[in-house]
Amino acid sequence: MTTTLRATTLHLTGALPGPESPLPAFTPMRALPAIEPGDGVSPEMASRITQGRLATPLPYARHSDYTRASDAVEIPALVLDNGTLTATVLPTLGGRVWSLRDRVRDRELLFVNPQLRPANFGLTDGWFAGGIEWNLGSTGHWTLSSRPLHAVRIQTPSGDGLRLWDWERTRDLILQVDLELEGDRLLAHTRVINPDPEPKPLYYWTNIAVPETPRTRVLSAADSAWRTDYTGRLAKVPVPHPDSPDVDISYPATASHAADYFFDSPAPGRFVAAVEPDGTGFAQTATDALRGRKLFLWGTGPGGNRWQEWLSGPGARYAEIQAGWCTTQMEHDVIEGHAELSWTESFGGIDLDPEAVSLPFREAAEAARDAVLDGAAPADLSARHAQWSAEVADAAPLEILHVGSGCGHAEVELRRAAGEEPRLPAEAVPFPAHPTPQHAPTPQPTPSAEQEVLPGSGTDTAQNPLLDAPAAMPRAAVGAVPGVSDRWQAAYADPSLAAEPWVRYARGVNAHVRGDADGADAEYAMAEDLAASRGEPVPFQAVRGRALLAAQRGDVHQARALYATAVAAAPQERTLLTEAVAYLLTVGDAAAALTVLDQAPAALSDHGRSRLQRAQALLAAGDREGAAGILEGLEVPDLAEGGRELDAIWASVHPGQPLPARLDFRMHSD
Repeated sequence: MTTTLRATTLHLTGALPGPESPLPAFTPMRALPAIEPGDGVSPEMASRITQGRLATPLPYARHSDYTRASDAVEIPALVLDNGTLTATVLPTLGGRVWSLRDRVRDRELLFVNPQLRPANFGLTDGWFAGGIEWNLGSTGHWTLSSRPLHAVRIQTPSGDGLRLWDWERTRDLILQVDLELEGDRLLAHTRVINPDPEPKPLYYWTNIAVPETPRTRVLSAADSAWRTDYTGRLAKVPVPHPDSPDVDISYPATASHAADYFFDSPAPGRFVAAVEPDGTGFAQTATDALRGRKLFLWGTGPGGNRWQEWLSGPGARYAEIQAGWCTTQMEHDVIEGHAELSWTESFGGIDLDPEAVSLPFREAAEAARDAVLDGAAPADLSARHAQWSAEVADAAPLEILHVGSGCGHAEVELRRAAGEEPRLPAEAVPFPAHPTPQHAPTPQPTPSAEQEVLPGSGTDTAQNPLLDAPAAMPRAAVGAVPGVSDRWQAAYADPSLAAEPWVRYARGVNAHVRGDADGADAEYAMAEDLAASRGEPVPFQAVRGRALLAAQRGDVHQARALYATAVAAAPQERTLLTEAVAYLLTVGDAAAALTVLDQAPAALSDHGRSRLQRAQALLAAGDREGAAGILEGLEVPDLAEGGRELDAIWASVHPGQPLPARLDFRMHSD
């Protein structure tokens, strides 16, 4: 049967990622631990571990204002179907493959989350579990995991295909993923394009969530793996018994604590599979360019169990099997200037003899390998990749189904304005000024006063939130996070834009992220002065920037005053309130922190994060009973993976008492 592609709407329960924060994040949302390389780490691997770490998620804003609601949510979806396999894709949420249903075997192959539940796991905070996720950029869930991608219909040898792409701005690389169905396999032809002449760090991983039952087994043809956990240690360990004969990590449900196992799998035909005792399962394999294979398991410890419940609800459990460009996710390779790299992945169901599943690891892995490669032999997959590369990769779209952010168009125009011509397959991955979908799954909101139509642009910020294209500089600080690449810094330095408050703010952000504190402070102050001279509102982002700089140099008096000014200018900005209160707690002024929380609008002061801060302030002020009362029933939506906030305050409020399961998110023992 020929593959068809159609648009639909999914009706889910949960919450959307929420609005973006207008406050630039000058440091990572969660700093990765320093990696301690163990024995066997080669000089080349050690070099890849130390290079390429992302210092900030800028120019992307943070997705931090989601909730723990269980509302009815409608999500646009695109469905590929060939009568054998049905793949459901979410173009507005990073192009996630939400479901992959094998209609012949009559089973779902992926972990389909029973709820849409954002949590603080991504490079820009808001992320959700489930399905197949593409990750380009740097270690972690990528910046576009909760953002829209361009999506179009393409022609493939098997019928309709779906192309997803966009410009990832932390690295200025383009990700293109062409999806097609071939029999009972989903093929993902992936290309990373460097449009610029300079080499850049390269990180890519595909994350696949699979259901985890008490006897799910994960198999890959490997005798050893590189293991990391939340301590930052990287060590080569034997598999499946890294520590003792009593624990076989190929059964994720038997491990006690969360860990990553990067299998040392040989080519050709690298694969990773998850199978059940009855022999049914799911597998991924790829052309040889994709070297890494990984198992991530939550473990059966209290923290792993709590995180599973937090992300997916009671009784729902999953493990992740993954594939990536490097051997481990701690590494960043290099993509040369004007280069492109590509590979093809195959995803689908497998069936083993039930007796083979319970064999010793090596024998079970060999049985799985035979089943995987029977449906996707290395030579056949390489041939299909070559055919895609020659016939499909550069072909123009047939129909626009969904439009992405508009970032790519601005980046292309930025380069052209500077006399550069980015090298990219323009017909295959176009970045038009005002793409118009032939099918609009969701209505575009009417721009508010803060989302004004840019002069001469003919579009609004809901469709193109960039707001910093050189040809369309807004006259007010409308809430966008400025670009921070060297090209954007040069564009903002244009003398003709020196009287624009927002541009002076953008210059301040660029100086700030580069460590030029004096230059940033001066630009932020100029943005404030220019806005005041025009009778415009206080640009609270610039005031907040100066507060950060004052705090950095230890000027407590000025930092407090600036935070007070910023909060007064933007009383509805929850992330600003959180940051200001956190600073007051850091400098030991619990009374002032409580006053700020008391004066905040109820919607902000009732937020779980604000309630946690109130408990911390009460404890610091000596009111242990008041802090203990807040901990009863407390839910903090943006708890960070690996964080220790709740167990720390519990230990202070209830010394010597065990941490309740509902507050136990600890990912490793001390």
